[in-house]
Formats: sequence, structure tokens, C-alpha cells
Amino acid sequence: MEKFIPLRTADIVEALCSEKTLSAEMSEKFRRVAGLVQAIYHYEFHGTLMQARDAYHPFNPDADTLKLCGPDEDYSARFDSMVEALEQLLEAANYRELSLDELNEIMTEAAPRGLNIEVNREKYEKILIYRRGKKRVQKTPDPAAWQNRFKKKKTEPETEEMLQRLLILIKLKSEEDVEAFYDYYTETAGETGQEKKRRLLGEAALGGRQSTPSEKGSKVPTIFLKVFKNVPVSTLETLFPDVTIRMTLVDKGLILLPLIGGLFSVVNRVIPALVVIGTVIAALALGRTINWSDFKDKLFPILAAFSVVGMITFKVFAKYKNTKEKHQARLMKTLYFHNLDNNAGVFDFLVNEAEEEECKETILAYYFLLAERNASGQPFTLEELDDRIEEWMQEKFGVAMDFEVDDAVRKLEEKGILEQKDGRYSVPSIRKTLETLDGLWDNFFPYNNEASAES
Repeated sequence: MEKFIPLRTADIVEALCSEKTLSAEMSEKFRRVAGLVQAIYHYEFHGTLMQARDAYHPFNPDADTLKLCGPDEDYSARFDSMVEALEQLLEAANYRELSLDELNEIMTEAAPRGLNIEVNREKYEKILIYRRGKKRVQKTPDPAAWQNRFKKKKTEPETEEMLQRLLILIKLKSEEDVEAFYDYYTETAGETGQEKKRRLLGEAALGGRQSTPSEKGSKVPTIFLKVFKNVPVSTLETLFPDVTIRMTLVDKGLILLPLIGGLFSVVNRVIPALVVIGTVIAALALGRTINWSDFKDKLFPILAAFSVVGMITFKVFAKYKNTKEKHQARLMKTLYFHNLDNNAGVFDFLVNEAEEEECKETILAYYFLLAERNASGQPFTLEELDDRIEEWMQEKFGVAMDFEVDDAVRKLEEKGILEQKDGRYSVPSIRKTLETLDGLWDNFFPYNNEASAES
């Protein structure tokens, strides 16, 4: 189960107050506790946000401000500082890392049969993938696939896994061409199922995508940060422009042999046609009399064949044009509706997510330690508190989740609002809690105290 709590902090506070366990006066004070908790986390994450922004600035491809970095700038240390801040935010926001091995396995399972797809590690210096939340959704059939045109309707529709949030960090090698990266991304991001299948099969048969070497670029690498929502696993491959497709010799043979056979069949028909047409042209050029009766049995079928070829060519061109338009529409939909944020904006997005998760966990733990006891009338143990919160989430909202009780209790302890005796936990009164949290807030900026001490 997911650790993510799919509710806003404000909604959880109101739902807890509606339980009527606390009096109206106590509920109002509880709201003040929740407000102070939110303010404290907002301030604490501000430092993490500043660290991430400052470290990322030299790598930001969207920056419109000067990058005042000296020739001896340690970009490796900057990158490590940025990743440290990023991982703090992701952990707090309940994202979990998706390793490259896991990603490659998911992409291979979703790819056409016989293909093994892997992210091309040679193109990237560093790749980090994080995801949060997943669910199964109905898979949209590709209307262009011939088998779907004649397939009978199934009683149960085909489903696939969808990742509700997906964050990708891509650090290109300094010599990689950023424009080429973008170009190939836009070429592949909006492919239909059949387009993608044909491209993957073609690249696999040829041993991979052939890319032209780029000129040596700046020593400062480009780092892309992207957050997407509701990403079906069948489209994961399009988020990584450079992937490696591997096939066994048997699989390659199954693709290449029919192609070779089809090419031989075409050549076998075209060469006799060209011989006949060449003979007619040569006779006309030399002024010889042509006995049309000798050619009509051969010529008219040939002309008819070329007419069919012309019609097919026109149809293919029209289909290509329609496909191109669909491709652009799909790409625009992906970028407009599924892309949540990019590059420097990702940090602001994650800070909000991290603040929300930390606040929700802290407030839930505080409320149930304050307002309730176990069946024996004693304070909760960690296990009992965990079970009670998960039970309440299921009963109140129909949400099955894995509440991080250890982390929530740790937060209460760090804020000085946790009491523990014999493995059982409780919290001080709301009045004392408000005083403690107010003291924390006042000490964020202790300059008045320092001035008083000096005087």
C-alpha cells in the first residue's frame, strides 16, 4: 500500500473536528495547533528550497538570469547539494525511488513481444526516477492496429498500470547536444501505439537508433527535471528519448525474413515490368514499329499495377498526414495535461507536496493521541496508533494506506509535543502544545532576544 495520504491538510483537520470527540472550544484550539504546525513546516522547508534552487541554477536550461559561476566552480559539489535537497523533499512528500532496473523491466513488459528495452546509460551521466501512487486503468486500444479492428469485444477490458506521479531527473553528459535531445523527445513523445511499435521493431532489427555525434559542448551539463501525472506504463519509453532495444537473433530473424521475402516479391514483379516498358521506350526512340498486339497482354496489366501503386501511394501519404496530425495532438495533450512542472519549478512543486505530507502525518498522530485511547482506556502503543489511524482513513474516506507511524511520532518528538511512558504515547494538553509551538516559531528569529541580552 502507498504511504501517500490523498487528502488536503485542511480537509483532514475539518474531518477530525467533525468527529465531535473534542468540544467546540477544543476543536477551535486544535485548528490553531494545525495552523502552527503548517507555518513551522513552511518555514523549515524554505531552507531546503533555497538550497535546491541555488545548487540547480547553473544547470537550469530555462534560466533567464546570469549564471555567475567562476572558472573553478565545483559543479559536482553543486549537483550533489541539489540532489540532497531534492531527495529530502521527495522523501517527505512520500515519493519512492524507481530504480533503472525496475524501470527497464516495466518498459520491457509493456513493449511489443520479443523486445527488451533499456534506458541508454551511455547518453546520460545521471538518471533519477521517483514515483508516487499507482492504480490500474482501462487500456485504450489502438484503433490503427489491424487486430483490434476484428477483435471481438471482451467481457473484461484490458487494463494496465498507471503511475499517478512520476518525477524524472536527467543529467546529460556535457558533450550531449541539448537541441538533439529535445528534437528526438518531440518526435517520439506523441506516438500512437502502432507508430511506437513500428519504430521499436525497426530500431531493434537495425541494432538500435543511429545518432550523429555532437560537437563538444560546455563543461556545464544540462539537467532536466520533469514531473508528470497519470503516466500509463505503456508510454514510459517515450519519456526517455535514448533507449536501447535488444533482441535475440531468432527475434531479429522473425522480423527480417518476412521483410526480405516481401522485398524479393516486389523486385520480382517490378523488374519484368521495367523490362517491358524499357523495350517500348527503346523501340520508340529508334523509330521502330511497335507491334502493340505483342505488348498489350503485358502492358495493360503493368499499367493497371502502376495505377494501383499510385493509389496506394496516395493513400499512404494521406494516412501519413493524418497520423502526423494525431501525433501532434497527442504530444500537445501530453505536454499540456500530463506535465505538471519542469526544471526549477519542480522544487516549488515538491516543497508544497512535502509540507502537505509532513503536516498531515503530524496532525493525524497528534489528534488521535490527544482525543482517543485504546479499548482498555490506556494511551496507544505505536502499533495501536498505526492501526487506529489506518482504520479511520478507511472508514471515513475509503482510503487504504500504510500510515508512517514511526515518522509521525518522530515529528511530534522533534516539536516537543510528545510524551512516552512504558511504550505508550500521549501528547500534552492543547494549551501547552500551543505554547510549545509558539516558542518554536519565536525562536526561528531570535534577534530581539539577542538585542535584549546585549542591552
